[in-house]
Amino acid sequence: MIIHVDEMYLLLNLLITVIVSIVIALGLGLPLLPKKPIRFSFDKSAIFPTPIFAIGFLAICFSVNFYWIYNGMLLAVFWGVVSGLFVKYAFDYVFPKPDDDENGDNLNNESSSEISKTKEAN
Repeated sequence: MIIHVDEMYLLLNLLITVIVSIVIALGLGLPLLPKKPIRFSFDKSAIFPTPIFAIGFLAICFSVNFYWIYNGMLLAVFWGVVSGLFVKYAFDYVFPKPDDDENGDNLNNESSSEISKTKEAN
């Protein structure tokens, strides 16, 4: 795979897309880090998975030699904004949270409380 852009522009574009995605995610109200314990957390945050999606979208564009204008800098800003919006509003629909092993309830607090209320009513 050959990318027809200077290495400095490539690194600068990756840095731009990471910074823009984190700033947009923080502006939309996502926390900087997930809740504790981080190891078992399925919460969205500004650090993970937002910049990972931004870098992935940008890498896909660069791999098909689509740079748009300014050697891909405007494309980096675009994917940073789109990834922040995607993680905030569409991430849970595309990647739902896994079920809990103990009782089969969803790990989302609202869903499990609603399910437990329904079980108590019956």
